[in-house]
Amino acid sequence: MNSDETLVKGKNWHSLRWCLPVLSGFLAFLFAFPIDRRIPRWLPLNLSEISALWFLFVTPVTTVIAIVTFVKHSRRVRMKISTKLFTWATIAVSLIVNTLVLLGLWASTY
Repeated sequence: MNSDETLVKGKNWHSLRWCLPVLSGFLAFLFAFPIDRRIPRWLPLNLSEISALWFLFVTPVTTVIAIVTFVKHSRRVRMKISTKLFTWATIAVSLIVNTLVLLGLWASTY
């Protein structure tokens, strides 16, 4: 095994790193309840508004970057089927979590 093969194995995780803002934001969202609190001496937003802004503007961009990065990398390099499935599953979970959080925050306004 030469150094080029080990470099290729390390690049499989680049697209998964772009899914971390969604997954870590979801964990922070779960631990932030009750989310109608305001943070003292900070922005005039409560935690639910900050979460909505995070899941509306930041995470869709990072998920699109993850998809583009993965598609470009999978076209250049042959990857194992299990690696492809794991990456697509992580991207799908990120999309589902983002959608559910946004729908939940939208539904909480009614």
